[in-house]
Parts: sequence; C-alpha cells; structure tokens
Amino acid sequence: MSLANIAFTLALVFSGQVSPARKPARSVRVGDLLVTATRVWVPQVPAGADLSGRFHQFAVGVTVKNMSERISHTRFVPILKVKPDEEYIGYMKGSGDGVKAPELYQLLPGEESTGAYRFVVRNGTTPVALILSYFSAGKEHRPSIELAGIVETETSR
Repeated sequence: MSLANIAFTLALVFSGQVSPARKPARSVRVGDLLVTATRVWVPQVPAGADLSGRFHQFAVGVTVKNMSERISHTRFVPILKVKPDEEYIGYMKGSGDGVKAPELYQLLPGEESTGAYRFVVRNGTTPVALILSYFSAGKEHRPSIELAGIVETETSR
C-alpha cells in the first residue's frame, strides 16, 4: 500500500467517513442500577384497550441489578425511541399478560429484578433504543440501550 493510500485511509477514518464496527450496548448504568435489555416483543392488547387501529404495543424486557453496596433508591422513566424519530413514555401498570415492570423499590446490594415496560406506539414505527431518563444533582441523564439485535417479532409468551 502506498503512502498516499495510507494517508487517504487515515483521513477517512478520522473524518468519520469510515468507522470501526460497533456492537450495540445491551446494558447501561443508571445510578446504582445496571439495566440490561433482554428482549422486545409485541404483547397481547389488554381487554378494554382502544388503540384505534393507529397504534400498537411493544414491550421491552429488562433485568435490573443493584450494583452499589447500599440499598438503591434510583428511579428512572423508561422511554422507547423509535424510527421515524419519536419517543414514547412507557407505562408500568400490569395487565395480567406478563408485562409487569421490574420492582425497583429499595433493591438490596447485588439484588436483581426482572420485568418489562409496555409502550403504545404509532403503527409503522420500529423500536430503536430504550432510554432511561433520571435526574441526579439537578440534571437530567438519558442513558440508552440500543435494541438492534435483540428485537423479537413474536407475541408474548
């Protein structure tokens, strides 16, 4: 390879035109908690839910582990980022179909909790990332977990 080719390749890499392959994040730290996305699926619509034919649901399964040496008081708001560029806030109310938020209240050191967040989104959207919004020291933080590669097309199990 000539010196000119090496210089051109380096210029492309540093300009952002060519970037190394990046694996999607599966876990993210949220305060004292390590949150791992485990799966995404389309849950059954709860009885009495009116989605007007314009909306459908996604559920994102997570495992949450307290990584600190004290009882965790960390709280966050789950937000689903979809394509095209929209965000939807999740709701945690259970409906008897297995979609129940993980228990976060006062997790003991090392303790884990599993569950899922349900989102009602417009038809034609695709889940991209789970954003976990929380406030610390008066500032909003929005760590996210990319959902590419863990998206499942099945309905609830």
